[in-house]
Amino acid sequence: MEDRLRFHGNERVKRIQEIRRRNRRRRRIWLGLLLTVLIVVTVTLLDRNGLFEMFFNNRVSYAGNTEYTEMVSEDGTASREDLVSLSQILINHPFALGQEELILGKPAGPIGSGAFVDWVFYNLTGEALSEKSSETGPLSTRLWDQSTAVMESDLEVGDLGFSMVPEGSKVNHVGIYIGEINGEKAFIHAGGVQYKAEGLEEGRVVISLNNTLKRNNVDMHGSKFSPSAPSTQFVYYRRPNIEFVK
Repeated sequence: MEDRLRFHGNERVKRIQEIRRRNRRRRRIWLGLLLTVLIVVTVTLLDRNGLFEMFFNNRVSYAGNTEYTEMVSEDGTASREDLVSLSQILINHPFALGQEELILGKPAGPIGSGAFVDWVFYNLTGEALSEKSSETGPLSTRLWDQSTAVMESDLEVGDLGFSMVPEGSKVNHVGIYIGEINGEKAFIHAGGVQYKAEGLEEGRVVISLNNTLKRNNVDMHGSKFSPSAPSTQFVYYRRPNIEFVK
């Protein structure tokens, strides 16, 4: 009798264990299906909004114009529209700290932060912004000297952004304000390692949104570049001492 009871008891335990195993398998299958659906929906939404490309596309590319067109004015004035178009042809151009090549046309080698700003104005007006300065410090200090302070709320295309007040030989990052992208103020600048990409390990020219956590991968005409660029932290704004015609 005891053996019979033990046998039936073992059978019940085995059936219960088998049912539990089947239930666990079903739960794992359903959980896997739900996770798959969630991943597919998430990727679809990211792709639809361009976020997948923004965060995961590491290929260096730019869909906008990269051909140089001479825009130097005869009277030293500058067009804001020309400034935007000219500056954007250097998107993804390599950065190198301290490089100050100043030529008419696209620079052959890497370019520094201040040198990029000088290059833009030199190719617009025929005169580098820093050339008029009597300062002897870093290029960014000479650019600061040839501009006047403005409030962030008064920024106009062509104004400059600086990360700090010039102090001795300290490196000061500088960029050019080129308008708003999706309600965020955008600066084009030659950025260092924070903005690096494959083959551009020291950095590159990008358009960044200022003082935000958002990344950016479009220019002012809607053309995309990759990889996307982290934000900038410009907190001092100045207007260059040149005349804009429009």
